[in-house]
Amino acid sequence: MKNDLTCGVVRDLLPSYVEGLTSQETNQAVETHLASCPECTACRDAMKAPTEPAEQAKEVDYLKTVKRRNGRRVVLAVLCTVLLILAGFAVKIFVIGAPAQENELIVSEFVEENGVLRLSVITPYSATAYHGWKVEIADGVANIWARSVLVSPLFPDGGGTVEVPLDGVKEVRLCGRTVWQDGTAIRQETFRLYQAKTAYIGDMPALNQIAELVNIRPNFGDYLNSLHTSSRPYRWTLEFTQDGWQGAIGKDSETFDLWMSRYAMQLLATVENLEEVGWTYTDHRGEKHSGLITLEEADALLPELMDAYNASHAGCDWKPLSGIKNYYHASPADLQQLVDITRISS
Repeated sequence: MKNDLTCGVVRDLLPSYVEGLTSQETNQAVETHLASCPECTACRDAMKAPTEPAEQAKEVDYLKTVKRRNGRRVVLAVLCTVLLILAGFAVKIFVIGAPAQENELIVSEFVEENGVLRLSVITPYSATAYHGWKVEIADGVANIWARSVLVSPLFPDGGGTVEVPLDGVKEVRLCGRTVWQDGTAIRQETFRLYQAKTAYIGDMPALNQIAELVNIRPNFGDYLNSLHTSSRPYRWTLEFTQDGWQGAIGKDSETFDLWMSRYAMQLLATVENLEEVGWTYTDHRGEKHSGLITLEEADALLPELMDAYNASHAGCDWKPLSGIKNYYHASPADLQQLVDITRISS
């Protein structure tokens, strides 16, 4: 059979031939040409060579590369997010902090000089520092504010010194707590006692709080409360137990009665309708004792206690006020004076 196909025609037909898309007649013509043409045969063999696995391998490698690249991007994104969160948290606790609370701070020293009050402020919390101290004065009241952060090289100080110009200032508050008033330094426990005042002797929770703030238990021992509220004079009696009498006063009955009468004056000042404070106890010999101080007796003691306090504190010239009920419960400064002249000397 005559074969008129040239090499160019055969090579054009080879892709279809290899794929099996040509007719039987064309196949015979192409094969006849291939039998006598090694160049076209080589082209056919090249087309029949398996290439798919290599291409698939390349595709798989590409996908793996993409997956690894995307995985690294995800890890990097997560790491950046975590670092940003940690950085924000660090800024919050070490730099920005929170407004300082009055119960965190103690004024260790007051110095009044040249019309300026200088306060040295400390904290019992070793991990806490304070910064951003500022003083705002309005209507005769100076408010001191600060921010609380964790101690760090940036803010290593657990306290601070604040200066307050006293021109026109009658009261100084530290984060809301009155610490100075009309020339008198107010201790934290006294301010708490002032806040705990109650109008009625029948308010038992308030009485217990007042007794704790006055430090009855540490100084005189455990006790039970007995209230007389049915008629005047209204009386609060503290019944001390023998086993609980382990306070700072000791077991001398005369000393116990003397100091209990003084501390009872603080109770009279902070319970508005209280008129008498009594106490009972049994000494170490088993003998029972009782004591009582009336409001009139307490008022009569004020000048004597004030004179004794002034004599023992150089430069102090406090004047006794006329009556516990009239004055000593009226302000933190007045109550502080009463606490100072009635407390146990160290």
